[in-house]
Amino acid sequence: MKKIVAFLKISFISIITIFVIIFLYFFISNKIFLGAKNKTNIEYLSQNKSLINDSVSEDLFDDDFYNSKVFLLGEIHGYADNQKLDKQLFLFLNKKLGVKYYIAEMDSTTAQKLNYYLTKSKKDEALLRDVVLSVKKRIPQQSSKELFDKWSEIYDYNQTLADSSKIAVLGIDIDFDNNNSKISRDSAMMVNFKNAIEKMNLKNEKFYGLFGYYHTLQKSPITDKTTFAEQLKQSGFKTTSLVSYTLDSEMYLPENPQFPTPPEEKINWINADGPLMLVKGINDLKALSKSNSITLFKLNSANSPYLNSQNLIKVKSKIFGESIYPLKNSHTTDYFQYVFLLRNSKALTKLK
Repeated sequence: MKKIVAFLKISFISIITIFVIIFLYFFISNKIFLGAKNKTNIEYLSQNKSLINDSVSEDLFDDDFYNSKVFLLGEIHGYADNQKLDKQLFLFLNKKLGVKYYIAEMDSTTAQKLNYYLTKSKKDEALLRDVVLSVKKRIPQQSSKELFDKWSEIYDYNQTLADSSKIAVLGIDIDFDNNNSKISRDSAMMVNFKNAIEKMNLKNEKFYGLFGYYHTLQKSPITDKTTFAEQLKQSGFKTTSLVSYTLDSEMYLPENPQFPTPPEEKINWINADGPLMLVKGINDLKALSKSNSITLFKLNSANSPYLNSQNLIKVKSKIFGESIYPLKNSHTTDYFQYVFLLRNSKALTKLK
């Protein structure tokens, strides 16, 4: 009996030791990957940041920014503040530059429904609900009450505009049920975007859109694939990419067959400082931001250290999506030019 007890004690201690070693390995490796705060980066960022409140400030935007043909906001799906930010940035560009064409990560049929909703004399909540539920097929983590509310508020704003200035949505994604495409999804987006410009005679217009993070990278980290933003630049469209990262935030994780889903359909494990996603250099942005805030950082000023580093573009993902390892001799601003840091964002909520 004593031998059995001794064996059980040794086995228990061994199991605990293994778990402790695994935990310490991940903790230490995460710390090493994230890196310590960098004084040079922080000094630069402190002079190139802007707090976002109820609207986007133009403090960090210059002629190079305004001369862009396409503005892209890249998000990691599931965070409520991205919907708020999307509306604010689009309306800012509409007021400042007259940008009225919203290119969307949705198919043309869904976009057509959304455009019909925006042009009706009275709000059709049933129609907008149908749009939000249609989005669920392609992007389950975006289909939400917040998405519904955003377009309801854009409808209100649209009602104040002259007929010639009304907002319109261009759905450039492929249909979710279309499995016959011989080209990549990003390439299909590019083809659809060009076709829309040609068909609607929009050569002199500027465009804005919210897309999944990866689509907005202006250089693909995978050499045999080309992102939508990279194809825009290759086709001569001057493009500005603004991406968002989160800290201390909750992600909406609707029920799905790929992952176990928590009862409340939200998790707080997917943030830029870990444990399941890590963004190298995020601690520099964290040092210059406050809880419950959205802060914009400009990365491409003349004296920016991000012109010559890979901080903020090197991303390690341990479960959701792919890790991003930038190409050799490439730098952060080759991929995007601005970063929004979202602190303490709530998760999106299911539309009931």
